[in-house]
Amino acid sequence: MKTNGKKHVVIVDGYSTGRELVRELSGRGVTCLHLRSTPQIPSVVSKCFDVSVYDKDLGYLGTVDAAIDRLCVLCPDAVVAGSEWGVTFAEFVADGLGLPTNRIETISARRNRFDMIEAVRVHGLRTADQAPVHTAEEAHVWAKRHRKWPVVVKPMLSAGSDGVVICNHHADIDHAFAQALYRENLLGSFNDRLMIQSYLSGPQFIVNTVSRGGRHFVSDVWQVAYRVVPGGSSAPGSMTLLDPSRPVSRDLVAYTLAALRALGIENGAAHSELRMTPQGPALIETGASLMGEAMDAAPYQAAGLPTQASRYADALTAGNAVNCSAQGENTYVFKRNLVKVFFEFDQRATVRDTDGLSKLKALPSFHGHYRSLGKGAQVWRGSDSLFFGGVVYLVHDDPKQIEADLRQFREWESAGELYALDPVTTEESLVS
Repeated sequence: MKTNGKKHVVIVDGYSTGRELVRELSGRGVTCLHLRSTPQIPSVVSKCFDVSVYDKDLGYLGTVDAAIDRLCVLCPDAVVAGSEWGVTFAEFVADGLGLPTNRIETISARRNRFDMIEAVRVHGLRTADQAPVHTAEEAHVWAKRHRKWPVVVKPMLSAGSDGVVICNHHADIDHAFAQALYRENLLGSFNDRLMIQSYLSGPQFIVNTVSRGGRHFVSDVWQVAYRVVPGGSSAPGSMTLLDPSRPVSRDLVAYTLAALRALGIENGAAHSELRMTPQGPALIETGASLMGEAMDAAPYQAAGLPTQASRYADALTAGNAVNCSAQGENTYVFKRNLVKVFFEFDQRATVRDTDGLSKLKALPSFHGHYRSLGKGAQVWRGSDSLFFGGVVYLVHDDPKQIEADLRQFREWESAGELYALDPVTTEESLVS
C-alpha cells in the first residue's frame, strides 16, 4: 500500500536500457519497483543488471495471477516492461490490475514474430512473404517455391538477431535449423518450430515511439549501418539519427504509426525495425518496449534530443504532454548530428590492452565511450543483441566531420589500435 503520496511504477525485467527509465522516473520523484517475470535473471544480462537503483526489489512473485494478487496491495500507478523479456508478463499483469496497457487481445502479435507480420499484412501494410516451418524439409520446399534468394530463417518467439540466419542457399537453411530448432532462445522460449521469410532488400531503419491512450509520439528515427557476420547473421556497425522532416523519415513514421495500430500498441514504448524496400517501408519487427540499443542520456543531451526513456517517463508522470514537441508536432526536433558507433569483432579474443582507446579523444566529434571493456575481457563474434566493447557517441554540427571521424575509427579498429586483442584458439575456447 502506498503511503508517501508518490507515484509507484513497477518495471518488469528492467534489463538493458531499462536502467535509463529508472533513472528518468527517479529524477521525477517516482518510486520504482523491480519485478522479475522469471525465477532467475537471464544469464545474458545477469552480470550487468543493477537492482540497487530501484527503491524496492520485488523479486519473482510467481505466475501472472500470483503477481496480480501481490501487487493489488501495493496499488501501483503503472506496470511496464523494462525490456523485451518482460513484455508479455507486464501487459498481462497491468491488464489484470486495470492499468493502462496495450490491447490484450492482440498480445500474440507483439510477441510472436509470425503473428506480428500477419497482423500488419491484414491491415494492408507492406510485409515480407512468410510461412511457419516445423522442419528443414518444409523450409526447403518453401524456398524452392519462392524461387528467390536470399531468404531469412528465424525463431518466432525471440528478439533481435537471436537465431536469425540470412540464407543464400539450401545449406544455410540446414545450418539455421541445426542452430535454432529445439533449443531455448534468447528470451527463454523453446523453439519447437521456426519461420521462413522473403528477404527485404534496402537500407534498415529504427523508429522509436512512446504511446499513451492510443496517441503516439515519435521519439527518434535512426538509419542503421549493418554488416554481415560470418555465418549468415548481421550486426549493426553504427546508427545515425535522422531529421524527422526528411521525406524518408516521414514515410517511415507514417508506416510505423499504422503498424502500431495494427499491433494494438496504445500505451508505452515501442521499438520498430524496418527496411526501406524499393516499393517502400516494410516492417521487420516491433518490440513493445524501449529500444534495447544504447541510450545514454548525456550524449543525447549534447545533441539536444531527449531519450526515448525520458519521453516514456513524461508519459508515465505528465500525461498527454508527451504527445507533442515544443512545436506541437508528434515528432522530435532535430538539432545536432548524433551517431552511435559499435565495435566490430569477427572472432573470439581476449583484450590484451586498452591504451589505444585514448585515441578516441582526438576525434573532433567524440563525445564519450560508454561501457568499455577492461584488460582480460572476452569478446566474440558480434551480434545485435549485445554490444561488446561498448558504444562510442559522435556529436557534431557538421555531418561531414562525423563521417570523417567514423572512417578514422574504423581504420584504427582494423589496425588493432583501439582494443589490442589476442585471438582465442579452439583449444582455449573448449577449455573455457
